[in-house]
Amino acid sequence: MSTFDLGELLKGAVPNSDTTEEQIEYIDIGLIDGDENNFYALSDVEALAANIETVGLQQPLRVRTSEADPLRVKIISGHRRRAALEKLVQDGNDKFRRVPVIREQVSGSAALQKLKLIFANSDTRKISSADLAKQTKEVEDCLVQLREEGYDFPGRMRDHVAEACKVSRTRLANLKVIREHLIPEAKQAWENGNLAEDAALALARLPEQQQEMIVVCNKERHNGKLQYLYTSEIERRKETIDNIRNIGCTLTGG
Repeated sequence: MSTFDLGELLKGAVPNSDTTEEQIEYIDIGLIDGDENNFYALSDVEALAANIETVGLQQPLRVRTSEADPLRVKIISGHRRRAALEKLVQDGNDKFRRVPVIREQVSGSAALQKLKLIFANSDTRKISSADLAKQTKEVEDCLVQLREEGYDFPGRMRDHVAEACKVSRTRLANLKVIREHLIPEAKQAWENGNLAEDAALALARLPEQQQEMIVVCNKERHNGKLQYLYTSEIERRKETIDNIRNIGCTLTGG
């Protein structure tokens, strides 16, 4: 498998990153915007806010100047921290209004900038299965765009995505099956953490009609909510559906 150094590739998004000394500045939280390309879930914000209130913000946000307004900045890394600080300010803790940030000077390919955003955020959290699936899709799109822009990383794109996201090729393929074939209601449960990855995969491998039947059966047992759906139940209900389909009509033979 051909390999490439993602770190070297991402240096193209930050000119002179090895020679420019980083400076911390303080910006009012009202002037800090999230990046629309950030797709990671903002989980455990209240717990993070409590931690910041106790020990302070231990790591500055990384930002870039907004393209639309030079007085504002967009987050490169630190969306959860910004959300936690916003909560503290809303609760009356004005001392957290001025936020320490490191402003990065970015230029060049939009795909490179998006890759930098993805990995700056993925490295600061434990991401869910659903977020990992989104990450692999976004990384693939970025690498395809970079290849079209003339960047050279020979070999199969699947291998490069797996390497960049630090997942096996098998899991990468499984996440794609879930992403593309799981019915919307089950996908929502998966994204919310109410459906495990192995169960989501087992369900996604079935025809949509069977997925819907299994989801309905599960919801009937849990007051209309899709929950506690495990691979064993999916396999058992699939077997039941198959057995029903094999029952012949004694009148017509159909």
